[in-house]
Amino acid sequence: MTAVSDNYGAIPPAVPSETATTSGTALSEHSGGQAPVLRVREMTKRRDESSSESDYLFYDVNFDLHENEVLVVRGPSGVGKTTILRCIAQLTPHEAGICSLATKGDVFRTPLQLGTPVWRADVMYVPQRPAQLAGTPLDFVDMVNSFKVQAEREHYDPIEIAEDWGIAPELWDKKWPELSGGEQQRIALAVALSCDPKVLLLDEPTSALDPQATAMVEDTLAQRTCIWITHDDLQAKRIASRTLTIRPDATYEVV
Repeated sequence: MTAVSDNYGAIPPAVPSETATTSGTALSEHSGGQAPVLRVREMTKRRDESSSESDYLFYDVNFDLHENEVLVVRGPSGVGKTTILRCIAQLTPHEAGICSLATKGDVFRTPLQLGTPVWRADVMYVPQRPAQLAGTPLDFVDMVNSFKVQAEREHYDPIEIAEDWGIAPELWDKKWPELSGGEQQRIALAVALSCDPKVLLLDEPTSALDPQATAMVEDTLAQRTCIWITHDDLQAKRIASRTLTIRPDATYEVV
């Protein structure tokens, strides 16, 4: 199925979170009726606070994300690809739109209903460039696992995950600045995977990797449920279940 938005006007009123879990048009036919993991409805973001009411990065974006699906986000620089991931992760405010996540019994709950910490643990954003943290990657793992929302969950071993991508275990004891960009990128991604989120929001997760490392990471992530930004046409063809294209005029298409 193709979902297309090709015009926009006045910004729609925000829908209260408690009533928004069933709103919007279903975009699920491609899955044979399978319930989605994540729903995004009417996601709208202005370019900045000083923008006019008609100056949007993206407007009224709607889609469903299903288990083990990779939705690739495409579009030229500046159209809001990173921003829409950050809006879904509840890291960047937006003018309108509701996200909801499937929970036990296929009940969809919003960030307000789940609480922001739980939402961000289940719908995890991984930036293109990891923040320059103090200490070592192992210190970072200890910090993540100390968060209350993570302390109550089971985790995979991030060192084992990263070792499959060519990261030697001893690198986890190095200071972050001593690691290459590709090493930092793989380690940060391994930490995210170790937390076993329901959805990964990936901002060019292989941009610093060589082709061999990229292939190894792609092979692992193909088994996950992801929204994935890439500027690489060949990568998009390899990994995409569907593609969300955001255009410079704030319209979009899902195919």
